[in-house]
Amino acid sequence: MRKKQYQTLLAVLAVALAVTAGIAARAMHRENEVKARLNEVYQGAVLSALRQMEDIEISLSKALLSGEQGAADRYLSQVSAGAAQVQRSLSLLPLSHPAGQAAVKFANQVADYASTLTGRAFSSQHASQLESMIAACREYTSALYEARDTLPIQAARSVNAFYAADEAGDNGSYDSGVSYPTLIYDGPFSDARDSGDAKALGSITVTKEEAMRIAREAVGAERVKSVSPGADMGGSIPCWGVTLQLQDVTLQAAVTRQGGKLLWLAPDTADFAQEKSVEECRENALAFLRRNGYENMRATYFQVYEGVAVISFAATQGDILLYPDLIKVQLRMDTAQVVGVEARNYLINHGPRGLLTPGLTVEEAAGGVSSFLAVDQAQLCLIPTDGGEKLCYEFQGTYGGHTYLCYINAHTGAQEQLLKVIEGETGIEAV
Repeated sequence: MRKKQYQTLLAVLAVALAVTAGIAARAMHRENEVKARLNEVYQGAVLSALRQMEDIEISLSKALLSGEQGAADRYLSQVSAGAAQVQRSLSLLPLSHPAGQAAVKFANQVADYASTLTGRAFSSQHASQLESMIAACREYTSALYEARDTLPIQAARSVNAFYAADEAGDNGSYDSGVSYPTLIYDGPFSDARDSGDAKALGSITVTKEEAMRIAREAVGAERVKSVSPGADMGGSIPCWGVTLQLQDVTLQAAVTRQGGKLLWLAPDTADFAQEKSVEECRENALAFLRRNGYENMRATYFQVYEGVAVISFAATQGDILLYPDLIKVQLRMDTAQVVGVEARNYLINHGPRGLLTPGLTVEEAAGGVSSFLAVDQAQLCLIPTDGGEKLCYEFQGTYGGHTYLCYINAHTGAQEQLLKVIEGETGIEAV
């Protein structure tokens, strides 16, 4: 009897141990899930903060380089708003990374300083302080990038990067040589009006068959092996869809039903050898535009990715650059042949503007440019604004080793826009 009771007791203990082990395993699994979710939240907070820190640097630069008080005050307001967002983002961290702690303190200081400068003309001392803050922004952004990039390493060691600073290893120094991400960018004012009635379509209508012929001829009949119907499009600019089979790539095209214009063209792959130069691609793109009836186009900005060069062109009227009338052309860099087009902005906006005569000379307009900006060239251009299109002088200059574009109204002398140009290995962006 004792033996049976002993066996029963052992069985009960075994069951109890199994249940306990199962409960512990489930608890550990739930704990790991919670930690994983928290780390996702914290990583998102760091990402948001570093993006805001980059924006603060740009806004500080623009405030310093603004030639008028109202524009400077707007950029200072953006600094304060961005600093508040940095603090909100990093406040999500329970025991934040040392870089986060320092960034929160800096964001608080820069917000206060921006508030004190609002409505005041900058003295040389103010300018020096702003330059220091711009440099500090780069350092804090670098530190936040490092905080984000070390997360996978720390996660692999089962260390939560955010709970305890002393678990994260040596966090006392940061590499300031951060490679900033680049964007596929079409140049200044690529977000011009892209809705409403299209001005450059004309009145004729084309059939599906005519659209297929138009697409073949636009690409070059000698390059096309076969043409077939593609997916049609509705929307503000109804289009016929066309599929073009080339020797080694398939292109999808949209031809407008009204006017028979190529709205867009795109390859089904973008992995080409990078053998041709951007200059070769630019010349071929310009020849393509001329062959398809786009005269008086000037190349503005470019981007290179996966063996494709994306080159932006703006129409011109005389010597005046029309930024709203943009066309992007994509070229494969192994042959420098056109494989993509985006003409929506051009077709929506292009048309005669009438007489574009500035009310100010370039020397008079230059008075609206900050003395901190070393101007090296200027040109007349038409830019899109919330209130419509405005004729401006575009002044390109440098400050602190960076290039900026300052747009001064050619009639009033007011600063309409200020952009920072960022050049990367794969192209150019302006923000």
